[in-house]
Amino acid sequence: MNLFYIQSTVHGTDRTAAFLEDNFIGIDWPATGDLEQLSAEEWKEQIRQHYAIPESELSGVIATLQTFVNIMQDGDHVLIHDDEWVYVGDVGDYFYDDSVSTGEDSICHRRGVTWLGRIPLREINDKVRALISSASIISTFEYPLSQAQLDPWLSRTPETETAVQHSFGVDDGTVQEALDVLKNALQSEDEELRIRAATAILQYAKK
Repeated sequence: MNLFYIQSTVHGTDRTAAFLEDNFIGIDWPATGDLEQLSAEEWKEQIRQHYAIPESELSGVIATLQTFVNIMQDGDHVLIHDDEWVYVGDVGDYFYDDSVSTGEDSICHRRGVTWLGRIPLREINDKVRALISSASIISTFEYPLSQAQLDPWLSRTPETETAVQHSFGVDDGTVQEALDVLKNALQSEDEELRIRAATAILQYAKK
């Protein structure tokens, strides 16, 4: 499984809200048509035909499309962000959607995304911060996924989230109430809830 970061500003417009609400990510160059079954040379011809891109920049465009269409795989993780949060998603298959338009403002090259959770921007580690600071349209995390340290955030539920809010200045009384909720959750008939509650309590105990 790989981790990618993708810019959520497309055609000069911030598409973060649309990506989150409509459960997809996408990139530019809609007029090329569906690229999934075409060769690299055919990609170049499509781009040359529809876009006035200098030859010096063509290889970069091809590399971006190649990453989005072929290298990124179903089940990989992707990050987007706004001014406060980093959003983590599970990527689906590539598809080309020209149902609305293929105009220059359209986003036709798409992948479905199941959004798994969000992380406060201030809480990400340095390696993830470097990833989302890239100027590239799509960037690949060059380390093992575990080094992104995403799992502690993605495993949280409304029941377990409260147990870690003390790190953001929550008073001791609220923390104790949250721990009581987690202790009660340990008795739940839902095995997954019991596991997550136990994990949250152990994480709190380590702080």
